[in-house]
Amino acid sequence: MRVLDREFQGTVRFRTVEHLEPEAQAAVAHYGWNSHGAVGYRGKKLFYRAGDHRVNANDLHERLRDELGLPLDCRKLATAGPAP
Repeated sequence: MRVLDREFQGTVRFRTVEHLEPEAQAAVAHYGWNSHGAVGYRGKKLFYRAGDHRVNANDLHERLRDELGLPLDCRKLATAGPAP
């Protein structure tokens, strides 16, 4: 997921929560997952949610691109350096 930080030039921020942390256990219960998952928010808007073995980095990439209104191939953005 960290590569997406660079690709989207700081327009997104990723963080992981250790599975034993109370926050992680609360998220598992809240989203109805068995053990783990991933969520994507833009502000308070949830745009991606997948649990357990349905988490897919490609799906998350596509949703991020759509949410941010970016072109299909974002690699040029990643190599252009940080946004002004």
